[in-house]
Amino acid sequence: MSDRFDLEQQIMNCWNVVDDIKMVQAMNDLRALSEDEMANALLGLQTLYQMKFEVLFNTFENLIREQKL
Repeated sequence: MSDRFDLEQQIMNCWNVVDDIKMVQAMNDLRALSEDEMANALLGLQTLYQMKFEVLFNTFENLIREQKL
C-alpha cells in the first residue's frame, strides 16, 4: 500500500535520469566509449527509467483510485 510520500519519493527518483545521463557523458569524456558501450549504457538507462516511470504511474493511479490524492 503506497501513500503520497512514496509517490513523492518515486518522482524524485525519476529525476535521477538527468544525473545518470551526465554520468554516461562524463565516462565518455574520461575514456572514449565504443559505440557498443554507449549503446549498451543508453539502452540500460532507457530500460531502467521505463520501469521506474511505470512504477511511478502505477502508484499515482492507485492513489487516485483510493482517493488518497
